[in-house]
Amino acid sequence: MRKFLYLLLSALTLWFGGCAQAPLGLTVVASAAPDLDKLPRVSGVLTADLVLEGAVVLADDLLVPAGITLTLRPGTVVYVVPSDSTKIDPEWLSSATELLVRGTLRSEGTAAHPVLFNLSRPKEEGAYAWAGLLLDGATDSLIRHTRIEHAEQGILCINSSPEIRDSEILACRYGIIAQQRSAPSLIGNLIEGGEAGVFCWIESHPLMLDNRILNHNEEGLFIDRSSRPRLQGNRISGNGIGIALHGPVDSAPTDQVRGNQQDVRLLGLPGGRP
Repeated sequence: MRKFLYLLLSALTLWFGGCAQAPLGLTVVASAAPDLDKLPRVSGVLTADLVLEGAVVLADDLLVPAGITLTLRPGTVVYVVPSDSTKIDPEWLSSATELLVRGTLRSEGTAAHPVLFNLSRPKEEGAYAWAGLLLDGATDSLIRHTRIEHAEQGILCINSSPEIRDSEILACRYGIIAQQRSAPSLIGNLIEGGEAGVFCWIESHPLMLDNRILNHNEEGLFIDRSSRPRLQGNRISGNGIGIALHGPVDSAPTDQVRGNQQDVRLLGLPGGRP
């Protein structure tokens, strides 16, 4: 059934400015002009590899199916249009605007020229403006020097193990979620200012090196009973709870957790969560 839906959905179009159907499998070089109405627009279902450069508008949901690669060159700016609906139903995970990857995502920013996901308009106060980058069974993906802001989850990994390196995930409700046997490599990232930093669910075992997980209202890092990330050189500070995890006590990397309202909370114990 899913395969049939993919075939059906592949008939949808990828639109660029003026609602003209774009040739597929091409490198799209866009103007960096700030007038969003004049920028190329991307949404729908990719049917061939696509490379983006310059400034583009994510006008609605975008699905990268299995076997397809979306590449964002250094300096690409993606202006996300917030929306409460989707146009790739039922292949969506969120009702908000999302970039859903079941193939491969290569976000190839550099220190000098990061990839940016900006909002096309200011978000409503107290709301998260879009769903974020959702990797569901994605393969060989890289997210490097990329900044993501104001998403429900900056990056969601479902049975996906991308390399996420030197990126900034700011003011997202959840910074990074690894679930369902995901093992992403999280290296040198700044995850700051949301509700929670990193969640590890359902047999997920990220490698976490030299990240800064700062100033979240709730957990900086949450680890469920079935997951055990490998932690080294991280700084987890300024959060409501530094690390929340199911015991034992000696599994908490206390040397990386300091300056939180509560540094370590053991779950399933008195004073913790069930």
